[in-house]
Amino acid sequence: MRIRAENDPRYSRKFLIMGVCAIGFALYCLYDGLVGYPGKRERGFATFKMERAKSQHETMFSRGENQAMSFEEFDAIADEHHRKIWDQFVHEVDIPTGPKIVMQFIMAAGSALIGAAFLLGPLRSRGRWIEASDDGIISSWGESFRFDEVEAVNKRQWPKKGIAKVTHVSGGRRRTFVIDDFKFQRYPTDAILYELEQRIDQDRITNGPPEPEPEGRVAEIISAGRQSAAVATS
Repeated sequence: MRIRAENDPRYSRKFLIMGVCAIGFALYCLYDGLVGYPGKRERGFATFKMERAKSQHETMFSRGENQAMSFEEFDAIADEHHRKIWDQFVHEVDIPTGPKIVMQFIMAAGSALIGAAFLLGPLRSRGRWIEASDDGIISSWGESFRFDEVEAVNKRQWPKKGIAKVTHVSGGRRRTFVIDDFKFQRYPTDAILYELEQRIDQDRITNGPPEPEPEGRVAEIISAGRQSAAVATS
């Protein structure tokens, strides 16, 4: 018997899309932090200077040379009175200032990390497969076990998520092998789990019943796997 489940491209495509969206949002936040928000602040500050220059009580912006003052220059020399007026103006007009700009960089960093995590999974999964033989299960990344080494098959997540965790002892070490019909092609993966359960004691299957007699596509895959093994040994 030989049944192989290749990596399901739908799994990779879904996470690639989410990763690209997260990276795109990170770039958007980075643009706002570097260009968009500082630009809005400068335009708001220009309006602030013009309005203050019209006030008969204004002293800083009533002088012509200060009309060309940048926000950075104002921030460096402004006294408590002008800072209070500026803060009030910012609140009324909703101008993005320091904390909001810093938040854009924090959001950009967080989104970039999330995007990288989304992209890393599918990239690592490309070309991966799991395969059941007459003796056990092997994988493209080198992890394998024999059926007689299986201690338990935990199916708690199988009904909703298609995840079964196989605990086995190989080389004196206890390990867990994950069978996931979302990451790998569904029908071949279901066939692999069925064949695994047929070759172990049923009391080792926990948190769920054994798989029922296969039908449809799963049955076809199992039959084809058994026939190919029969031809190979004849």
